[in-house]
Amino acid sequence: METTPRASFNDLPAEIVAIIVQDAAKPTFTQDEEYELMNLYSTARELCLVSRAFRHIALPIMLHTVLLDSRNMPAFLHALHMQNEYAHTYPALRFEYTPYIRNIWFGERCGGRPSDAHVYSRFTSEPVSDLELIAPVLLSASSLAIEFWCLDLLEYCVELAWGRMDDNIDRGCLPLPWNIKTLTLSRITCDSWDMTRLASGSAFLASITHLIAIPPDERDISSHILFRTMCGVGCQSYAAPLWMEYVPWGSFERLERVSLVFPQVKLPFDIHESSMELKLHAELLTLPGSRLRGRRVPAEVQGSKDVEEGFFFSLKDVDAEVSDEDFISLNDVHVVVSDHPVHFCTESTCLSCLHPDWQKVWASGLQAEGRWVL
Repeated sequence: METTPRASFNDLPAEIVAIIVQDAAKPTFTQDEEYELMNLYSTARELCLVSRAFRHIALPIMLHTVLLDSRNMPAFLHALHMQNEYAHTYPALRFEYTPYIRNIWFGERCGGRPSDAHVYSRFTSEPVSDLELIAPVLLSASSLAIEFWCLDLLEYCVELAWGRMDDNIDRGCLPLPWNIKTLTLSRITCDSWDMTRLASGSAFLASITHLIAIPPDERDISSHILFRTMCGVGCQSYAAPLWMEYVPWGSFERLERVSLVFPQVKLPFDIHESSMELKLHAELLTLPGSRLRGRRVPAEVQGSKDVEEGFFFSLKDVDAEVSDEDFISLNDVHVVVSDHPVHFCTESTCLSCLHPDWQKVWASGLQAEGRWVL
């Protein structure tokens, strides 16, 4: 009996092989399985072991969107140290990560924070710390997602890069030492923003064009649910999160858009039957940044009853009349609803505030243009 000859990459043009490897190495962030059940980058890592040529094709695909938390932070830091070692020992094996990273999620769900302790190379006397290695990686991305209580780490990275700029040249004429334009913060609280106390931190915030807040704080979730249910307002009304009053909006000089996430609460909604962990569709509300810079923060964003298909800010001064400046047309305000439910929680003890659902939402394209893909 004749046997069918096995196909071989050797029989294919190099261009076709490159396309196959690129497609196989690409992480799928919209898969149905839970993140804990699979390694998104496992295929790309295996391809890197096949050959040096495959490694140079797969690594840029894998590095395009990087998710860092306690599960993979140690391995990623080890890889950075390895590249640093290769620079002195095997230059042909060294791969520069920073040019290929576009989006990076940094979270400390269960620890895994980079250490500021210096590690000495086996081949050089140069001490290198985890923070010194991670700083250019975080700052090279155009979109960064980070937990609000980790802003001190971001502040350190920004100050490190800022301090390495030439003091003898007008810094206002130099390109900024970071590429971040979209900043996604998870679980923003009412704490102060210490970054504004430093010139580097102020310059960083001034360069941000899109601020995204996910997931909402449990108090803001409860407030919004109460606002929708107890007040009986329509589906186009939103209670502004409490933390918005504490944001130094004046520091965001180039801010174009602000995106907020709310649980979708359809009336009638029985608040007494809801538990501390909810799985609801989410609404992404995007406002023009110009409406927040130098203005009072609105208490509510409501669907206008007087102007057809419009939104306006209901200011905290309840006796003040709504002026034309407070009105925002639907051309400026965008609301997008997620295709699938997402985990919310209404209790501070609920760990689902950092549920991997939010990584999937962000990695699937939310950080790009305020789109919602889930």
